[in-house]
Amino acid sequence: MSHGWLELSVQAQGPVQDTISSFLVEQGSTGVVCGDRSLRAFFSGTVDDTVLKPAVRRYLRGLRDIFPECVLGRSRWRVIADKNWHDAWRAHFKPQRIGRRFLVAPPWVHPKDSGRHVVRIEPAMAFGTGTHDTTRCCLEFIDELCAETVPRKALDVGTGSGVLAIGMARLGVREILALDNDPVALEAARANLQLNGIDGAVTLSDVTVGQLRRRFPLVVANIILETLLEMAGPLTRCAGAGGSLILSGLLRDHVPPVRRRFHSFRLVRRKDRKEWSTLLLRKDP
Repeated sequence: MSHGWLELSVQAQGPVQDTISSFLVEQGSTGVVCGDRSLRAFFSGTVDDTVLKPAVRRYLRGLRDIFPECVLGRSRWRVIADKNWHDAWRAHFKPQRIGRRFLVAPPWVHPKDSGRHVVRIEPAMAFGTGTHDTTRCCLEFIDELCAETVPRKALDVGTGSGVLAIGMARLGVREILALDNDPVALEAARANLQLNGIDGAVTLSDVTVGQLRRRFPLVVANIILETLLEMAGPLTRCAGAGGSLILSGLLRDHVPPVRRRFHSFRLVRRKDRKEWSTLLLRKDP
């Protein structure tokens, strides 16, 4: 392929979107746009599609074997002319008002002063742009908690783009540890921290939750169910007495097993958006 841009659209729903997005970024995608029932990935005109297309086909076929319950449909490729690429890509990303105090925006948009805290996220990589329902609900809970009392420190597990860590820093949390085991995600988060001028408040790390011996008054984990259940013990230990734990990345039918695994926490509130659920839990003193 020598001209234009290559677009891949995949019919996919639920947590499998994040898995596919991460794979496509690793394959060289310059950006992934996730919708309710599908995702779109874009590749530059220099990509070797004779290698890329078979690799994607094998990967999607393998996903059905690994995750037989995933909602995964047809995939389609098309070429976008160079002159249409810029507008086609940017048209998907508009400033998003989230909660009472957040405005999540791409770096090329300069919104007028609305009295909101602007969180700028570069959408040219996957890992969360603030538009997904799970991310929005996490930001809303963070906003509500910080309106009551701003914790001095917080833990962000599976930080991805860093959007939640940046949001907490914007609201005045002074010390945030943001974890991710994906080096590409950490690179994206580091770029977004620089884009937002967040200096010193957020520390990025690839250590595991199980390695931590610290306690945090606020812990946020927006990750897939299987990983969340595996991390239940370490997450429980990291939440300090009287602290809050926000869990997301859950489909509605995932809530009962999560509640059972995190039985030492009290459910404070639950947000349901479409098929997704986000929980705000409290560890009583």
